[in-house]
Amino acid sequence: MKPLVNITTILAIVLLLIQPAFSQSALVENKCLECHAKITSKPIQHSPVTLNCGLCHVSNGKEHPVTDEEGFKLTKQVPDLCFSCHEQSSIMKEEVHPPLKEGDCLSCHDVHSSKNEHLVSSKTPALCYSCHNDLQTAVNESKVPHKALLEGNSCTSCHSPHSSAEKKILVKPQTELCLSCHNKEIKSGGRTLSNMKVLIERSKNVHGAIDNNGCSACHNPHASNNNYLLQKPFPTGNYSPVEKNTYDLCMECHEKSLYEDEKTTESTGFRNGENNLHFLHVKKDKGRTCLNCHNPHASNKLFLIAEKVKFGTWDMPINYNKLPKGGSCAPGCHGEKTYTR
Repeated sequence: MKPLVNITTILAIVLLLIQPAFSQSALVENKCLECHAKITSKPIQHSPVTLNCGLCHVSNGKEHPVTDEEGFKLTKQVPDLCFSCHEQSSIMKEEVHPPLKEGDCLSCHDVHSSKNEHLVSSKTPALCYSCHNDLQTAVNESKVPHKALLEGNSCTSCHSPHSSAEKKILVKPQTELCLSCHNKEIKSGGRTLSNMKVLIERSKNVHGAIDNNGCSACHNPHASNNNYLLQKPFPTGNYSPVEKNTYDLCMECHEKSLYEDEKTTESTGFRNGENNLHFLHVKKDKGRTCLNCHNPHASNKLFLIAEKVKFGTWDMPINYNKLPKGGSCAPGCHGEKTYTR
C-alpha cells in the first residue's frame, strides 16, 4: 500500500498558491481596518475607505504584513487615481491652482480621513498659508487686514481651491465678487461702509478705475497699511495738508498738476479763468481732501461729484450744478459760488 501524501506539505502548497487571493479578499472585506484603524479615526472619512480599500489599493502578490515591505500598491498614480472618481473636467478650468496643475492633490487633502470638510488637511487660512507664507506675514503685520480673510470660509470665500474661469482663481468676476458682500451697509472701525452694490447700480457715473480694473485697482483684497485697504496712501477725514505721498493713490491715474498748478488753462476744468480751484481747495495746511466733493466709487453727478458727503455726523449737501462754461455749488461750508472757464 502506497504511503499517503504528507498533509502538511499539501496545505503549505495550497497556502502559497492562494496567498495573493487572500490578500485581495482582505481588501474587499475591508479587513485592512483591523490593523489600519487609525487612518480612519478622524470624523470625516473618504467614502472609498468605508466601502472597499480595493478601490484604490491592490495587492502586489507579496506576503503581508511584512516589516519594511509594502504589500499593496495604488491601482493608479495620483492624480489619475483621484480622477477615477472626481471628474477632471469639472475642476480643470482656464486658471488652475498650481498644486492641482502639478497633480499634487495630497498637498491639501488627507486621503483617508480628516477633521475638516472636504478632507483638507487643515482649515483655511492656515492651509493656504502653508504655501502663501508671504500673505500670512502681510495679514499678521498689516494695520488693516480684510475681515473676509479672517471670517467664515476665509480664502475660499473668494478663491476656488482648484480652478476657475477667472484670473487669480476667483469664484466670480472681481467686481461682482466684491459686491456679493458689499451689498449692504457694513460697520467697521467705528464707521459705516456704504452699500456699494446699490450705489454703483443706481449711479449714472461709475469711477473708471472700477470699470477698467475692478476694485483691486485701488484696494488690496488681503491686507494693507493704508486706510480703507487702499493700495497706496490716501488721507481720512475732511482735511489734510498736502505732503509728498498724500495723494499717491489718485496720482496713479491723475496728474499732480490737477492740484499743484495754481494757474492753468489745461490741468483741470475746475477753474475760474486761469485760477485752479483744486489748488485753492487742496494746497493749504488745512487742505480739503477729495472726499469733500467727490464720491470715489460712483455718483449721479458729473465728475463723480457727490450729492452729499459726511462732515462729522452731518450729511452735507454739495448742491453742484453744471453750467455751459463752468458750474456752481452751494455746499454747507460756504454760500453759492459760481465759476467760469
